[in-house]
Amino acid sequence: MSSVNSDNKNTSTYHFGVPFEVVWTSHILMGIFFVYIGYELIMHRKIPEYLALIIVVLGATGGLYHTHLWIEHSF
Repeated sequence: MSSVNSDNKNTSTYHFGVPFEVVWTSHILMGIFFVYIGYELIMHRKIPEYLALIIVVLGATGGLYHTHLWIEHSF
């Protein structure tokens, strides 16, 4: 399988040369993590502070990364 990078060329990497397997694996792991957190919250269990910190870091990192991509491709 291949992906399209910012130069519209078919490659097996995403931005900055990251292999697509790494990106897909990280998305799958984050999805499992968020399912677990969601389940804990639905069951009215308090999540540990370190998990809340992980959510904040992932959210901030994702937001900053996508802001960077948006600015990079806008100018």
